Amino acid sequence: MNEIEIKARVKDREKLIEKLNTFCKYQGALTRDDSYWALTKEDKRKIRIRKETRENSTSYFITYKKKKQHLDQNGSLIEVNDEKESGLENPQALEAFLTDSGYSIFIQKHKEVVDWTLELEEICGVKNLTACFELCKVPPLGDFLEIEILSPSQNQELLEALHLKLNQLIEKAGLCKEDIEPKYYSQLLEEYNEGK
Repeated sequence: MNEIEIKARVKDREKLIEKLNTFCKYQGALTRDDSYWALTKEDKRKIRIRKETRENSTSYFITYKKKKQHLDQNGSLIEVNDEKESGLENPQALEAFLTDSGYSIFIQKHKEVVDWTLELEEICGVKNLTACFELCKVPPLGDFLEIEILSPSQNQELLEALHLKLNQLIEKAGLCKEDIEPKYYSQLLEEYNEGK
């Protein structure tokens, strides 16, 4: 599956929660602690180890993500990620292997997440699509709304239709185009750390 994703900065968290509750289905709250591993800071091939805690349960995942950005017809960037993910019983063996192989953690990220879902109408002949809304507090960066749709295809017409839908959903949530953040969290965190 391919993630089609958009992220926007949130100025008024409570107002956004009220708005999302009017048209989305609340799913719950969780925290995610991510460690990004690479051979060098400049290495684009990063491995993410995630600890996800929801109420009293904790899960671990390894993710390899190829991040891509496409330009749509209007010159807007569409973020399309090919993501491979697998559950881990315990990350310690993998972390030891990565360390022994020359990898190191280049950045860590903590997210406090509240999530909702919205079933979508058929888009470009594709049925059963769901938009996932995540209100994320990412210290020290602030609050963000992420909206993601999983696409079964990288067909350009479908990607552009999904990107249009994401922009419509941003507006439906009460945010605007100027709130959209094109940079990845890793870039924002690196910039923050360099500015200290």
